[in-house]
Amino acid sequence: MPGSLAGELVPLGAAPDGRTAYVSAWTPAFAGVAALSLATGRLTPISPFASAAQDQADGASSGPWLVWFQTYSLTDLDRFRIYAWDAATGSLRVIGQSLQAPDGTPWPSPWHAPAVSGHYAAWAQGYGPGGLVEIELANLDNGAVTTLRRGHVQAPFFDGRLVVWPESDTPGSETTLRAFSVATHAPAAVSPVLAAVRGTDFVVTDGRRTAYFSPDFTGLFYSPAQDQAARLVLRLTGGNDFTALALAPGTLAWTTTTATYLASTSTGAFTQVTPRFGDATGSSSVVLISDAPAQQAEHPALPTYVVDPAGIDWPACPAR
Repeated sequence: MPGSLAGELVPLGAAPDGRTAYVSAWTPAFAGVAALSLATGRLTPISPFASAAQDQADGASSGPWLVWFQTYSLTDLDRFRIYAWDAATGSLRVIGQSLQAPDGTPWPSPWHAPAVSGHYAAWAQGYGPGGLVEIELANLDNGAVTTLRRGHVQAPFFDGRLVVWPESDTPGSETTLRAFSVATHAPAAVSPVLAAVRGTDFVVTDGRRTAYFSPDFTGLFYSPAQDQAARLVLRLTGGNDFTALALAPGTLAWTTTTATYLASTSTGAFTQVTPRFGDATGSSSVVLISDAPAQQAEHPALPTYVVDPAGIDWPACPAR
């Protein structure tokens, strides 16, 4: 990505045409959330940080929408606002914020980027003691926000027209997945592949392909279709763990405590794409790969690469 050596750029997502990335940026000229031209490296500010030293953002994009959590402390991620930006109109609005306990401190919330699909966004936020969390659904066209579920729940994701989240029936029990349909505005059954998921909130799906980690973060499961049970395709050994997962057209990316890897979901061929750790951000168009920082610094440069899945010459490998 042009400009990724001039400051810290953290990818949040990409436009559907694959020409623009959305990033959290800390550069000499600008700090905040911005759109980045993948051809020229030009940053177009969307929302500046009030404090470049303290503010952070993590988000996701779908269609014309970019939605992100913004926090205001390097040590406390529980106080936040949620912003939605429409690339088609340039409009920016606040659609949510953290909830406060009676003493004025924010209730603890799961730290996970909001999920975005179509003109909807969903997220999890704390609302009470003992790990109580609620699932919020926002209509991005009009800003209306609805609480879908309250209890011992974790961060949601979208599976087509379903909002899906892990939920425990009792504190500390293994989670299963529950769903709400934005089409019928009612609870709904999850797909067969998701019905088998237990004890993990690392699940990605594009409405067809699905991947998730085992509860101990050493197994990677994958299914090419929603009516097919996921199979274990990779098991880590030697003390390594999975830490992140992303989907893009024709590809699946994952990060471990060693490095980030990219795989073809049609052939099973995969390759290591960062020298160590790093990160991958999937989208409907391209994959954005960030190296780990070369040195400790307040906002280190993160060499970041744009991968067009259609242009990859995968090595021959039997389908797995």
